[in-house]
Amino acid sequence: MQRYITPGTVMRNRFRHRPAPAWRLAILCFRDYTGSQILVEAFGATPVGYKVLYGMEEFDGAPIVYEAELAGGKVGIVTRCNWGGPQAAILVEELAELGVEWIIGYGAAGSIDKRIAKGKQLIASRTLLSDGTSRAYRKDEPYLECDAGFLRTALEAVEANGLTGDVRETTAATIDALYRETKELVEELRSAGAEIVNMETSALYAVSRVCGIKSVWIGFVSDCLVDDDWDDWHVNLSELAATTSRICLEVARRTLDQ
Repeated sequence: MQRYITPGTVMRNRFRHRPAPAWRLAILCFRDYTGSQILVEAFGATPVGYKVLYGMEEFDGAPIVYEAELAGGKVGIVTRCNWGGPQAAILVEELAELGVEWIIGYGAAGSIDKRIAKGKQLIASRTLLSDGTSRAYRKDEPYLECDAGFLRTALEAVEANGLTGDVRETTAATIDALYRETKELVEELRSAGAEIVNMETSALYAVSRVCGIKSVWIGFVSDCLVDDDWDDWHVNLSELAATTSRICLEVARRTLDQ
């Protein structure tokens, strides 16, 4: 299949006069500025200082792409990936072009299962291909499993942080439209096996699979969509993000130590 534009074409031009990063592992932060900065500080990361990835330019003096030294290697951290599946797909394709082997998705999700309360830490071991972006990559499959080895590393990181009872393996669903979540849609996703919903996990897993990257989504429940009324985002997001960041740091360290 011939494509009009490829990551290789775009990035050869982008790095004509600047060095391309040498990352084996990257983290996509599907969080706002505050949530992203908590992760950046946990890793002791510093700004890269120039454009590395599509649409991720520094704005108003606030860097978006960072780099950290860890276990003898370098980790790329892409913050404020707020725009769901299409943005995730672009970033995964470009990270694959840079030679990245592992991607950790760091985010939040809404619970659509009464057993999963707001504030629960999560690892998505499976995702439904329920959005348009993921179907552009893996259209004939109803769901994808997280890479088994990377999932095992994530669970070991949870145990190392003493959080085994606080973290749940879960099945994610991904939607395209934030303001079009309805009771009917939630029931449809729940009937298909989903327990949480966000805007990125399916695309992250689908594009990673096509590009030969191992990926895992790690996050927490920020709100609940299981009752008649929405149980909103009024929770200590910073505290939850700090816990998720500790897990991500340990996953990255163990992965690069292999």
